[in-house]
Amino acid sequence: MILRAFSEHIKKINADIPAVIVLSDWLREKILKEPEDNIDRVIQKEIALMKNKRGLFLMTAKSDSGRILLESLHEFALSYDNHKFSRWLHKVKASDFR
Repeated sequence: MILRAFSEHIKKINADIPAVIVLSDWLREKILKEPEDNIDRVIQKEIALMKNKRGLFLMTAKSDSGRILLESLHEFALSYDNHKFSRWLHKVKASDFR
């Protein structure tokens, strides 16, 4: 459910932005706003957002299920970038690298 929501969100975003950056922005947005649906509620219950003195954000899991959720979302973002690279690589020819 949450992976599907993120996958729909990432399809709308510019392809030049790494998926992990899109993920962190999406999660921060979901955590900071009022929950609209179960996806927002689960994210807010399972993931903590902390900010240090320099303004950098850190997301951590509040429980084991939150850790699994964060790991799954991170792996999905990485696989999405690998998939984009793979599609790009199949489109180029060996002569393009000379």
